[in-house]
Amino acid sequence: MKKFFKTLFVVGGTALAGYFGLKLYKIVGNITKLHKSLPEFLNNVYGEKPTLHINHNLKSATVKVGFSQAILDKHSDIETTVREYIDDFYPELAKNTINVEIFAKSEMPEEESSEVENES
Repeated sequence: MKKFFKTLFVVGGTALAGYFGLKLYKIVGNITKLHKSLPEFLNNVYGEKPTLHINHNLKSATVKVGFSQAILDKHSDIETTVREYIDDFYPELAKNTINVEIFAKSEMPEEESSEVENES
């Protein structure tokens, strides 16, 4: 009888670890896809490719989107657009808490900006 419970405990623990591993794999895959597709979508909507930073914890995600000041002055609905895009195309991520932060990109040239980002 003791061997039966031990086997049941090992099989149950393995199944639980597999479930959470699969769930984490899906979340990481969706974040990777979001990081590739969201800048292109925002480029099509607003006419400028934004700077994008995504940080994800177990229960929340922070999406930081940077546009030039001219785009920020012209459009006030960027946060809503990003939230709707995530809700529509990545419902697995939308189940978690999503924090969207919009910031103004600095006026550095593209070459210097990419060098700074690569160093981090």
